[in-house]
Amino acid sequence: MEKANVKLGKTVLLYLLVVGALIGAVTAIAIFFLNNIPGGSADDTEKRVEAWIANAVKSSELDLDSFPENADYIVEAGGNRIDSKTKDGKAEKLEEYFTYYKVYSQTEYENGETKNNDLQWKYLDGQEVYLAQKIGDKTIFIHYSLGVAGEWIVLGITVLAYILAILIPSIIFISTLKKLVFKLAEEKWRKEYETKQKMAQIAHDLKTPLTVIRGNADLLLENNPDEESKESIEAIIKNSERIAKSVLEILENDK
Repeated sequence: MEKANVKLGKTVLLYLLVVGALIGAVTAIAIFFLNNIPGGSADDTEKRVEAWIANAVKSSELDLDSFPENADYIVEAGGNRIDSKTKDGKAEKLEEYFTYYKVYSQTEYENGETKNNDLQWKYLDGQEVYLAQKIGDKTIFIHYSLGVAGEWIVLGITVLAYILAILIPSIIFISTLKKLVFKLAEEKWRKEYETKQKMAQIAHDLKTPLTVIRGNADLLLENNPDEESKESIEAIIKNSERIAKSVLEILENDK
């Protein structure tokens, strides 16, 4: 039983170690692929946009030739659009942001603080980032995504890998656990059966000598012994009957 308990503990520990190792491996592989998806990472796009804005603010000039590839823009001056670059599927959202900004740009509030037109005005829509920045007499409206192409495929595969990393070891663990529990139950039953068999054997071995003792005591009692001897014989008969009764109970329980 003790060995089986030790084996059960080792099985549980092994299961936890295997699941932990698989989850760690899946996480490491997912991070590797997310960081190496063609087109760069989301952080690089954001940093490039911020660096471009910083240079534009410093020089008070819009160098659109150096504008980051993965971002879109609309440039306005004097209330008129003078330039734009938008990707398919993203133009509509940027246009909405452009219109919204023009309507509410006179007085904007963020966390209870008024922002004037000389500051950057940023709006987040999930993974999509929209911002407006005044540079000189122009305002540039910029959009970029915090996500990268192919990330949802990688994330989907990662979720599936996580499920498999937990599911497959769990199925094996449950199967092993069932066998181990069955073995523990079998060993317990076997030990109880062996104990009963030993008790039954002891009871059977006691039955014959008890019968002999009882018979001889009855004979002695029939020979009209003295009072002291009679008390001793009756004590022998009484105790032999008690032991015989216990023996019979053991034999009955064994059946």
